[in-house]
Amino acid sequence: MTAVRARYDGLADWYDQVMRDPGSRGALAAAAYDALADLLGAGTGPVLDIGCGTGLAAARIRRLGYQPFGVDLSFDQVQLASGRLPATQGDAALLPIASGRVPLAYSTFVSSDLDDFPVVVSEAYRVLRPGGRYISVCLHPCLNGGYSHLQQDGSVVVRPGYEVTGYHPQPEFQTTIRSHVGAWHRPLAETVNTFLEAGFRLIRLTEIGPGALPSLLGITVEKPVTLREGAVEHDNPAPAP
Repeated sequence: MTAVRARYDGLADWYDQVMRDPGSRGALAAAAYDALADLLGAGTGPVLDIGCGTGLAAARIRRLGYQPFGVDLSFDQVQLASGRLPATQGDAALLPIASGRVPLAYSTFVSSDLDDFPVVVSEAYRVLRPGGRYISVCLHPCLNGGYSHLQQDGSVVVRPGYEVTGYHPQPEFQTTIRSHVGAWHRPLAETVNTFLEAGFRLIRLTEIGPGALPSLLGITVEKPVTLREGAVEHDNPAPAP
């Protein structure tokens, strides 16, 4: 397994401010949390925030009726998040949660930070109950990725190399967040197929964002109910008349 690093340690206060600043990344963050709320819908019960960061989505999720709780690798981020939701330091590739216990989970802005994305997706699958949903709102890999360059007129130019998965270090970026922590680039097909290969059923893809072109991608998947789980009542059929 690839070694994990808490890239946001030492940057948590700065990151929290940037993501709340409408003049910086606040508009993108607000669009992501609005999209997440639309995809979740109103409900009740616990919901797991995988890679919760500083917990900025928590208030929006709580207004829907849920009780969010979070896990993040960065100790510094968890310290801030704990004022917004119950949060613990932990590796998303080895979630400190028993299998099949979580009814609902979500992530925002984490797919480009994860070193071992397939393992994290498999972990999300493991902890979810059968029939449970996982919603990921992430940077759009086609239009807001390592090979995408926003132009002054709002168009996006994608340069060659888009189809290659890899981590891009900080010096390759001039954008606000990625110039501090770098980012993983994974093509759209690989991103979606990772969920399918983990066993999830695809429910919906959503392209959103505050600009003229969608800078965010919403992926809603479901852990299927197996035939036995969905038909327990048939195990002991009533005797024939």
